[in-house]
Amino acid sequence: MEPGASITQDLRSAWRRMLLLGLPAVQLSIVAALLFSRGDTWDTTYDPPLYGVMSAMLVVCWVAVLRGWASIRQLTLLITAGSGLFLNAKLLLLGLTLGGQRAQVLEVLETLVWLPTVITWTMLTDLAREVRRLLGALLWVTAGVSASLVLWPLAQGQPLTPDLPLALLQINLAAAVSLYGASFFMQRNDALGRLHGEQRVLQSLVYTDLLTGLPGRVRLHEELRRLSDEVGAPFAVLFVDVDAFKVVNDTLGHAAGDDLLRGLAAELQRLAGADAQVYRLSGDEFVVVLPGADHRAAQDTAQRLLQTPVLPSLRIGVDTTVSIGISLYPDDAAQPDDLLRHADSAMYAVKRAGRRQVRRYHPEQDAATERFQVLARDLGHALARRELSLRFQPVYRLRDLTPVKAEALLRWSHPALGQVSPAEFIPVAERVGLIVPVGEWVLRAACRSALGWPGLVVSVNVSPVQLLHPEFGATVRGALHDTGLPPYHLELELTETAVLYEDDRAAATLQELRDLGVRVSIDDFGSGYSNLARLRTMPITGMKLDRSLTADLTSDQAGSFVHALTRAALEIARNMRADLTAEGIETPAHLSALRELGCPLGQGHGLCRPITAPELSALLAAPRTAQPEGA
Repeated sequence: MEPGASITQDLRSAWRRMLLLGLPAVQLSIVAALLFSRGDTWDTTYDPPLYGVMSAMLVVCWVAVLRGWASIRQLTLLITAGSGLFLNAKLLLLGLTLGGQRAQVLEVLETLVWLPTVITWTMLTDLAREVRRLLGALLWVTAGVSASLVLWPLAQGQPLTPDLPLALLQINLAAAVSLYGASFFMQRNDALGRLHGEQRVLQSLVYTDLLTGLPGRVRLHEELRRLSDEVGAPFAVLFVDVDAFKVVNDTLGHAAGDDLLRGLAAELQRLAGADAQVYRLSGDEFVVVLPGADHRAAQDTAQRLLQTPVLPSLRIGVDTTVSIGISLYPDDAAQPDDLLRHADSAMYAVKRAGRRQVRRYHPEQDAATERFQVLARDLGHALARRELSLRFQPVYRLRDLTPVKAEALLRWSHPALGQVSPAEFIPVAERVGLIVPVGEWVLRAACRSALGWPGLVVSVNVSPVQLLHPEFGATVRGALHDTGLPPYHLELELTETAVLYEDDRAAATLQELRDLGVRVSIDDFGSGYSNLARLRTMPITGMKLDRSLTADLTSDQAGSFVHALTRAALEIARNMRADLTAEGIETPAHLSALRELGCPLGQGHGLCRPITAPELSALLAAPRTAQPEGA
């Protein structure tokens, strides 16, 4: 049963119990009113039939509630209409039968006792819109009858004492206050009910996946903590991921993808066994917890779960598979988060090995996967936590060792892992989609630092992913505009990859930036893909000779070949009117060889290691006679 249906059923049961107990209480009140009457003409002649009709109505309502003949709303309308008719009928009879105003006043005051009781009764049952309208109409009828009782004697020329108008005023005021008080109470009650309902829905959203009906991540972590802390017995965690699920959404549509996920959820529950607990984390990721399972039981269950996609795949018309990773408590980890991460790592190892397999977590083999996951998770917070910083390595004019450029190098100081190499975390940023925001931060930080070095060009490395982003040109223009750095003081270094040379979007973006005045340089020239014909058409202002070539300049075996290759690169650069920078200058021998070849620019640890922006400022301010480090 749905939670909303259960709540409605509980409310109906509560209303039914209240009606069955409340109607006899009202009946007893009627009996008491008859027993304690004053014995005058009105009490002996008119009250018995009026109360008799009302009592019969209450008996009918009670039987209807007991036998379920009518709904609560129908019964409430009947009780409200009957009570209102009783009140107004009594007021009319008072005006027609009792001549003495004192007797009328006494009976009106007696009626005043019943009015709040009637309205409160309807409020405690179900003050629906129809009931509120009926009560409003009866209120106006009561006011009209009351006015008639006051005006009729005056029209007959009889004197009028203030007692009867005051009594009628009291009964009308009591009716109005009771009605509108009940309405306000019910409206407030409805608002609170909606609020509580929304809170229950939000709680359901937190704990339950709406698509599959499975418990979600919060329930999973609670259960893992319970099993590890309270139970303490062995259990297994199976991380199940659908292979190539994105293809299903892209080719068949998201409706088919949702249908597949619902089918997978049902099959996981069926195949995992009665004791298993199945959860959906997000997207196409599921987790199966096996209380009390050892390695053999976990493996057997996982092998069965490989058949999970068979029936759902037939239903949507495409073949799908799953990859499963296993971790065991307490053998693989004692903490819930570690268990889940280890199972996830084992699943990723299955993905790399060809998918559609089962694999248990192996600490030695899965260390690289776990490190990637940690870096991917923490890199998203690195900017906010100010863990990223820049170092700058000067580029020197080799003939006189004058700094002319500074390459901005990104550094990440991880709070637990220490210094993480850019060669490691930049590919992570590209894979998880963080390279664009990280690259924009580097660009802006480098431009701000370069404002203090008016004689230098600052070089910023740009990933192919950044370059192909549709907003990259706007990002560069925004950084220059916001920092105030002239465009000709900025150089973008692009990795020598096929995408840069074959993609027209990249060429268009580069030309747009060159027209703006920004310099464009090819990094690691000679180490990768070199389409020289394409290079000729690119708006290049500089090239960097790969450090592997610089290292071989002094080699006995490869020296002559590298010398010839360097001369060719110098000739290409001259033909393109571009600068050539030699990377990896580590020794005086490297510097000497490059000077002999006529290479104009160079950088490397032998000249200066990467330094902070203040250190570079101090280096630029030092006397020109000072030699770079290692020169």
